[in-house]
Amino acid sequence: MRGFILYAGIVLGNFGLIKLSERWYGAAWFTEWLFGLLTVGLFALFLKGWKHINASSGGLVFVTALSMLAIDSIFFVQDLPAIICSFLLGLLLIPIYTNHRDGALTAGGFVLANILINIETESSVTVWLILGMTGIGALIGSRFRFPLLKRCFTVLFLLAAILLLLINFFEEAYFIVLVLVVFILLVVIGSYKFSRPSVS
Repeated sequence: MRGFILYAGIVLGNFGLIKLSERWYGAAWFTEWLFGLLTVGLFALFLKGWKHINASSGGLVFVTALSMLAIDSIFFVQDLPAIICSFLLGLLLIPIYTNHRDGALTAGGFVLANILINIETESSVTVWLILGMTGIGALIGSRFRFPLLKRCFTVLFLLAAILLLLINFFEEAYFIVLVLVVFILLVVIGSYKFSRPSVS
């Protein structure tokens, strides 16, 4: 019951902050900053309750992704403030890494992905960055036996890979397609190799 209240509160809180930021958008120079920092503060309160009820790592990742969505919605097209608030939220994950490594790393990966998305670059460059980051995350999850990290980042890696393959195929950039296929195979083979039980 406490877990349900905790998750319902964070969902409703983020939804409320998004709606309030839409209503007061541009009212003052600090309005978006106020709602962005409130989102970070709300996440900090969630973490405090999350540790007390010993909730799942999957719930932590879900709330982290939800908070990233709220930050992006609040700042809309303001990239730097979104990056700063995402970074501040990511710092809150550091203290829980010791006892919840899989969840903290996976949630931190979502924070890093959001930061990369908000960096002002071409969309194709952003997808390449996401591809590299998620590929590395999948390999780390396989190597160190972090199942949540491995599953989440394998799915994200495959989605980014498929998107890049389609874009470059239709643009007839066949050499880049070949490079992509090789990189995908390297990640898949590496992940499989790391996932195999060690033989003593």
